[in-house]
Amino acid sequence: MLWRAIEAGSLPPLLRFEDRNGMTHSIESRLPFLTPQLAEFLLALPAEYLIGPDGTSKRIFREAMRGIVPDQILARRDKIGFAVPIQAWLPAMPDVLDLLQSAARLPPVRSEAIEPYLGSLRSGQVLSHRASFLAWRLVGLAAWVRHCDVMLD
Repeated sequence: MLWRAIEAGSLPPLLRFEDRNGMTHSIESRLPFLTPQLAEFLLALPAEYLIGPDGTSKRIFREAMRGIVPDQILARRDKIGFAVPIQAWLPAMPDVLDLLQSAARLPPVRSEAIEPYLGSLRSGQVLSHRASFLAWRLVGLAAWVRHCDVMLD
């Protein structure tokens, strides 16, 4: 989807909207380093350039900033994004069960790992924080695959 936005030239307006929405709702969002050229460059990089062996995100950026930004800041792992009430939203989504079932059929997903989420949601149980976190990502993946008509091997 980002690639389509870059190709269509719509990335700058999307960044402007994000900036305006963040300010309107007093949410700190950072987009100053993203340009179409940088996005194209990053999309072409191998995954190991983006995520370190220890799971550290923004690996290439952190390395590029070493010596410019204090190591204490580069090593921070306690920052979190805007938290959404996933545990409340997930059961309220109209097609959450359908999306989870779709996710179960995707090649990289183990269908047996999704069954507990489906069972809990069908019975009206509230998922644990961890289960909600994982189910939310599976729902997002399935929605993205459906929306963008992506084929996964």
